Amino acid sequence: MAQAQFRDYVRLVRGFNTFTRMVHCDCINGYAVGRKVSLGKVTGDLAITIFVNKKLGLRRLPLPNRIPKTIRLPSEKAKDGVLEFITDVREARFSSLEYIARERPAPSGISIGHVNITAGTLGGLVRDRESGDTVILSNNHVLADSNEAAIGDPILQPGPYDGGTDPADHIANLTRFVPIDFAADAENRVDAAIATPLNPNNVIWNTKDIGPETPATVRHLGESDLGRFVHKTGRTTEHTQGFVDAVFATVQVKYDLFQKATFVDQIIISQSPAEEAFSDGGDSGSLVYDSDNSSVGLLFAGSEGTEDEPATTIVNPMNYVLEKLNIELLSSGDHPSS
Repeated sequence: MAQAQFRDYVRLVRGFNTFTRMVHCDCINGYAVGRKVSLGKVTGDLAITIFVNKKLGLRRLPLPNRIPKTIRLPSEKAKDGVLEFITDVREARFSSLEYIARERPAPSGISIGHVNITAGTLGGLVRDRESGDTVILSNNHVLADSNEAAIGDPILQPGPYDGGTDPADHIANLTRFVPIDFAADAENRVDAAIATPLNPNNVIWNTKDIGPETPATVRHLGESDLGRFVHKTGRTTEHTQGFVDAVFATVQVKYDLFQKATFVDQIIISQSPAEEAFSDGGDSGSLVYDSDNSSVGLLFAGSEGTEDEPATTIVNPMNYVLEKLNIELLSSGDHPSS
């Protein structure tokens, strides 16, 4: 029996094979030609590498999904008419890295965070009315570590959870934040902060999947806006759509095991049962827009869905964000958008 050569492996994986079916039925995540790994070390043997969510024993798998250690296939080129291929099963899940990767210039809608947190979303670019600088807008708990940060602290893009390190990915310094009041009788309206880029050319006035020069206008919501279409781009769920479910909401938001804060005059976003959740952890800091790409507010919290109720997302109204941080929207041409 002849051992398959590299060209044989390539011919096999590029042609029709049993692994193609397994990818299409979500039984495996992919396959490729590589070197077999044994006890954590790469060997010199060529192998068909098969990627799965979790490696299981053969007895726990249905017969069609079992992957043998070797595959023998007929071949006219082999002396005895049979070629042997080695297989190597590894655990790996694949997802787009576009929204969690380092980008320069950095658009809005991607990973960012204070050096001591995990990661949130770069919401957008605005102007600091105190300094006149173009600054990054996101949440207090994304840029200011829920009141724990000091002015001037480094902000990383991508955020630390996504591999950002200081100083290699240091993109901005914390400039200002609205403190979150965790007192039982307190009423908060925003979870918001701004950071000044070290170099203005390292950020771009453009939101992924939404467009250039966003945010540039604001929409104030009222009764007629209930049910209105909205969309956002965030680090985790990327570009999603939903609708305005409720306005002038009072909600209690849990920040950790010991701290919770009450927010008033908030916007609640939901989505139809057939759609994926509008947001998830890591989307905090995203700006929410209407169909005309006018900014509605700053996303900062949410709830998980149940069998009977869809997940919800909580948004600070944009007018409060601008007022409390003493910032304003940019005007056309104020900053590069492409």
